[in-house]
Formats: sequence, structure tokens, C-alpha cells
Amino acid sequence: MIRNTLCLPGFMCGPGLFDDLGPRVADRLHLLHGDVYSDPSIAGMARRVLADAPARFVLLGFSMGGFVAREIALTAPDRVEAMILIATSARATSVAEHARKESILAQLADTGFKGMSRKALDRGIHPDHPDRDILVARLQAMGRELGGAVMARQLQATRGDGHGDLPRITAPTLVIAGRQDVLRPLPELEALAAGIPGARLEIFENCGHMVPLERPDQLASSITAFLDGL
Repeated sequence: MIRNTLCLPGFMCGPGLFDDLGPRVADRLHLLHGDVYSDPSIAGMARRVLADAPARFVLLGFSMGGFVAREIALTAPDRVEAMILIATSARATSVAEHARKESILAQLADTGFKGMSRKALDRGIHPDHPDRDILVARLQAMGRELGGAVMARQLQATRGDGHGDLPRITAPTLVIAGRQDVLRPLPELEALAAGIPGARLEIFENCGHMVPLERPDQLASSITAFLDGL
């Protein structure tokens, strides 16, 4: 059976984030790409994705997309066959993060969009990854294609603390963490998995934040094994 799978990428990541995964799961999953680019809130993104979604689907949420996936799983539980959450958490936007977002928004309004910072993108990839420069270039290209308007909307999507809602999630859930992820540290993923009834946590060793780009083979194997076990 080929399962409809809604791919929900992270901040300033285009559908190309899942290009390496697609061929590796083509015999099991029909990858669909949710629109997380047109709304300035997590709830708005979730409503838009749901409006365009098939009747039943698997959720595949990466980073920011994981927040959207959880919102969907809570608001339309009967439509969600399973959920895979990658390099994400249920932690709220911190005061420092909110201030940084406001600063970037002000800069966008003042000087316009100048692309994604290489320094910032470097932090998302394991320092020893052999294709680090190539992956950073791919992320920069995604950012350029999405542009400043998308960045502004996504920056406005403040995250609330979702830990209290985790016990209400009924979808079978796989949580995937990168051991060396400095953007979403392992304790956040451990808390996420612990809060969702029956959730399974897998930790990818020698892996940073950008799991779909860094470890597409391992990701494909983990997803297919998880879904085969349902």
C-alpha cells in the first residue's frame, strides 16, 4: 500500500528539503507538500494544509513543520494515519528567540531580504558531514526561492508551549533526533517523545539538525520500518 504523506518542512525550507528522501520511499509513500508559506501562524498553516489534504494521510513534519504536524494531529485526529516528527519539539518560543525574530523582521522592513546567512545554516549541519558545503548551498537556494515575504510570515509564527497537549495525540508517532543537533537539542526531542502516548524515539548518531539532507538513507529506512509495523 502506498500511503499519502504530507511533508511539512522547516523554516525557509522548500519542498526540495525532501528531494533525497522521495526516491528512497517511492514504493511506499506518495509525498505531498503542504503549504507552510502563506500564513503567519502555526494554526493558520495547519488549516491551509488540512484544506488541501486527502481524506487520510501520514504526517511528516520537520522542525517548524513538526509544530504544524502536531496541530493537525490534534485538530483532525481521525484523518491522521501516523506521524513522523523530525528535529522538532514542543517548546515555546523563548523571550530571546522572540526578540531575535523581531529584529530580523525590522531588518527585512528596512533593508529587504538578502538571503539566508551561511553562518546560520552551517549550524544546522554536522560539522564533519562530507557534503556540508553542498547542503548549505542547497538551503541557501531554497531560501532565495522563497524570499522575504515568506520569511516574514514564518517569523511571525510564534510557538506556544505544546507539552500539555501531547497526551491528547492519538496518532502512532515516531520522533527522530540528530544527536548533534544544536538547534533542537536532544532533551527537547526526548521530552516530545515522552509526552506522546506510545511514541518511539530514534536518535541518529553523528547527525545535526538537517536530518532529511544529512541522512536520507537512514531516514527512509526508519520511516518505512515504522510504518510497516503499524
